[in-house]
Formats: sequence, structure tokens, C-alpha cells
Amino acid sequence: MLPQEKEVYLRAIQLSMDNGLYIKFVEIHTEQMTTAEAHRTCMFVYWHRLFLLGFENMLRSYGGEFSCITVPYWNYVDHNDLFLSGACSSMEDCAPILRELGGSQAGRTRTVEINGTPIQGTCVTNYPANHFCQSSVVRGNQCARCIPRGDWATAAFPPTTSVSSLMRQLFSSPTIASVATNLEQGIHNTIHNSLEGAMSNLEAPADPIFFSHHATIDLLHTIFYKCAVGNTVTMSLEAKLSDPRQFTQCARRTPLGRSVDRNVLLPQSSVMIRSGGQTEQAQSVFEVQNPLDPFFAPLPQEYLSLSDVRDIGEFSYNYEITGLLGSMYTTCGGLTTTRTGARGINRELASKEINQNSFVEAVVVPSETSSGWYNEALAAAVNATSLTESSQDTAFTDALAEVEKMTCVFYDECRGKVRDYNAQFRQSFHTNGSTPCSKTIAAISSGQDRIKVRDWRAIFLRHLECDHA
Repeated sequence: MLPQEKEVYLRAIQLSMDNGLYIKFVEIHTEQMTTAEAHRTCMFVYWHRLFLLGFENMLRSYGGEFSCITVPYWNYVDHNDLFLSGACSSMEDCAPILRELGGSQAGRTRTVEINGTPIQGTCVTNYPANHFCQSSVVRGNQCARCIPRGDWATAAFPPTTSVSSLMRQLFSSPTIASVATNLEQGIHNTIHNSLEGAMSNLEAPADPIFFSHHATIDLLHTIFYKCAVGNTVTMSLEAKLSDPRQFTQCARRTPLGRSVDRNVLLPQSSVMIRSGGQTEQAQSVFEVQNPLDPFFAPLPQEYLSLSDVRDIGEFSYNYEITGLLGSMYTTCGGLTTTRTGARGINRELASKEINQNSFVEAVVVPSETSSGWYNEALAAAVNATSLTESSQDTAFTDALAEVEKMTCVFYDECRGKVRDYNAQFRQSFHTNGSTPCSKTIAAISSGQDRIKVRDWRAIFLRHLECDHA
């Protein structure tokens, strides 16, 4: 984003906090029936895609300079690579967007009840957090005027933000159900966990970084879609519904009343997205009485319309992609380097650039970012897995898993110990398992697994320094 675009985006956040619309999106994310559909289901990606679109419509409703606002994504893949290379020392040090949203240091430790849930952290008072109001029933001087955050200035990037982990999350399985699970249990959960404060709770949308985090997850899905589906013309509804790369069905976590999809989420299912504060009865955002209805009413109400960001009618969009994300988009599993160019973190609206099929296509911006360690490690892993019992069909998937194992151990040995989920995140997001790298480290330590590339440490150390060597 250009400096002026950042200023406009932050002013829109400020306005929405001041007039009470912002907190309504926190209330959506914490509503019991809604969150049971949004998380730990096959529709995780598509639910949050609709949530983002509604949020953007709300920001655009202020008109004028706000009319074409898009949520900026957070390129934590490049920022993590800077962290890995030793060019910076923490999430806040490596990621300008965290500092631009107020950082984590200006404030005092306190507990804020956000929509009725007590959340502790450094309650940051930098702009725009100094406009935050923690509940729909609170106004004026009763507003917290700060957002609780963890210590981003010392927090390390989780290994799931590395190219090696994201390649596995996106390309180890060709179905949307598997990719949604991989992204949720991988990059999604670990970023929430690492940032702590509000982000470790279901009240996470209280922090504006939530929306940029989910914009990145949305972008990652577009990489999967381009590489796995790759259609260049509009697909028929029948073709989409029969394609497991776009739709599968899965069990609901909370059954509905009497309906054909009472116990199962289908592509044809209407999206469960309701808002309701501490004193309000939950109500669908598609009901005209809901103050959020103007922002959601023009949007699709069924999951079947949300599989392709280029095919959502007037709300179609795509991304301006840079750095390692751009390489992932271009190479679909391998990784090459493009050269010099400007950084781009924009979601492009359909009106910007449309091809002959009325698709708004992604713009890949050339970048100086490189990841030589990954290229060499992947080549070694492909060679190692081809010499084992792996079949031709699974050799590449096995190689991706091998490089992620190497990355996990390198983080554990050279970038501080790999962190598992904290207690607050487990409780709020109802997560009983461990992070992907925590599982990997435990399996290798117990002898249940091993890294097949014997000289993998030498490969990493040719490109990266070890802090604890």
C-alpha cells in the first residue's frame, strides 16, 4: 500500500470504531452458532472470505475516499524469511504492518472485557487502537481506548509462516477440505497463538491485524485454487459442485433445526453468520433489522458462490502478490526468484484489470526476495524420497513434508524453542492438539520419525546462521 492508502485505511478503521460498527464484527466472530460453522469445518476458508467481504463493504460505506478500500494482507512469508535470515529479530521488528497498526509497546498491562470476555495484555494506546470500544453497550469515556496485545517485540514467527510449511499446507492434498484443515491448523492457529492478547481469543477481530491475517489466508487459498483448479473460463455450477478441489461436504459441529442440511454442511448451505452482543438476541446479518444487513445483503448467501475470488459477480477480486508468495503463485510447488520491483499488498477490485473472460487476475509484482535454503533443501528432499519406498504419486508430497521437518528442527535449534499453543488459545478456540512443528519435534525426539536428508543442517547453514550454534 502507498502511504496515503494506509492513512485512508486506518481512518476507516477509526471511524468504524467510533460509530460502533467495528465491534459488531467482533460479535459475529464470537456468536456460538456462527463460530461453530466458521471454525474446524470444511467451510473455514469460504466463511472467512464472506466475513472479509462484509467488513470491506462496511468500510467502503463511508463513501468518498473510502469507497474502494480493500483490507491489506500481511506478507508474513517474506517477513518470516527476513527473521530466518537474521535481518530482524521479532515479529514486530520484521513486519512493518504490526508497527503501522500501533505495535505492542505503548500501553500498560490490563484486562479488558471484550464483548464480556476478560482479555489480558499490554493494552496498546497507539492509533488506531486508541479508538477501540470493547462492547456495543459501552460508549464515550467507558470505552477502553486500547487493544490488549502480546509482546510482539519479542515474539518469534511460528515456523508455519515459512515457505516450506506453506507448500505442505497448500499442496500436500488436492481437496479443499484438506487444504482448509491444513491452513486452519497451520498458519491460522499459530499466528493467533503467537500474537497473544485479543488475537489468542475468539474476540480476535477486536485487533485490526485479524483482518489482514485472514486476507493472507484468503490469498493462500487463491494460490491453491490457481494451481489445483486453474480454470481460465467461468465454470458451470454443476462442474464446481462435483469438483472436490472446490467443494466437499462435512459434518456440522452444531446441528440446525429441521432442514436437509441439519447435520451436514453442503455447498448449497446458506452461510451461518449472525451477530449479537451481550444483551442482544443473535440475528442473521442477512435480516433487514440487523444493522450489518446493508453490508452483507448484496453478497452471496450460499457457500457455492465463494470458491473462486474471480467469480463472485460485482464483488470479484484478486491480489497483487509479491516476494515468496508471488513465487508460490507462479511455480505451484517449486520456487524461483523474480527480481527487483515494488512491494504490493493490495486486494485488487474487479474494476481494476479484467481479462477477456471477465476474470480479474492476480498481479505478480517482481521482488528481490529469495529463499535459496528452501530450493536446495527441496532438491535434496526430492532426491532422498525418490530413493525410498515413496511411489511416484507421493514422492513430491513426501519431499514437502521432509523440508518442513528440517525447518521445524532448525527453528527449534537455532531460532528459539518451537512454541506450542498457549492455554488461552486452547481454551478460546477449543483446540486440544499441538502445533504442526510441536508434533514434528516430539515425533523426531521420540524416534517415531526422522529426517531422511542426512546433511540437511549443512544445507541450512550454507544460507542461514544459527543463533545457538
